[in-house]
Amino acid sequence: MEKEKSIKLRFNQILFEEMGKIFDLKPLPLDQDFKLKYSDKKDKSTYIKSDHLACPKTAGIRTGELDLQGSMLIQFGNVPPAKDYDIPILGYTFVYANKCLIVVLDLLPIARDKEYTEKYIAPLKEISQKYKGIPRVEGSRSEVAEWAKMYDSGFSIYLWCDKKYIPDMEQAFREYIHVFCNDIRKAEPLTDQAMIANREKYVAQYINDYLANDTGGAPLRSYFGTDWGKCYMKNFFFAT
Repeated sequence: MEKEKSIKLRFNQILFEEMGKIFDLKPLPLDQDFKLKYSDKKDKSTYIKSDHLACPKTAGIRTGELDLQGSMLIQFGNVPPAKDYDIPILGYTFVYANKCLIVVLDLLPIARDKEYTEKYIAPLKEISQKYKGIPRVEGSRSEVAEWAKMYDSGFSIYLWCDKKYIPDMEQAFREYIHVFCNDIRKAEPLTDQAMIANREKYVAQYINDYLANDTGGAPLRSYFGTDWGKCYMKNFFFAT
């Protein structure tokens, strides 16, 4: 596995680079226990490190990078809208293990009406179509879990592919980020109380469902303890 360990995922860095070209991203305070955590103080080959950055019209960029002794590398992020905005939630997870890259990438819509879709989501259709030809690993899942389908934009990338397609997925990620940045720029503060209430209800349900059902927290609980893993997800990654 020594050769495999030399592979370095760059997705979080790409997010910072691309969004930093347009917006002034500023570091936000982050508990040191979340910023860098080792599974074993003596063995520092298993760790998670995280970043929390301020970005206009969002509730902050939250990213994590998990290295499990080089046998599995995971980068993930969550960028929800600020309280008075209805921009989609940028959510992603990239997992590299056993020469395979697992990709979960989407802009999760806050609303489902035609006007909202055309304003924020429609540009994803052409992008997602560009990458449909990438072969899936035989026997891999082809869609998100049933409980998560209600949050899917309809143009997500959910894919298990060979590691040779990492550059393609990096480019796809850039293109999704560009749509997201355009969404941020065009967004205006919500003033309609019904829309604000719907936004609050959606975000609350999104957080509750992901905390309860998302299997992404399993490695955290396994390597860093159940209590710490739950605390990380609730008080940092999905905090409001």
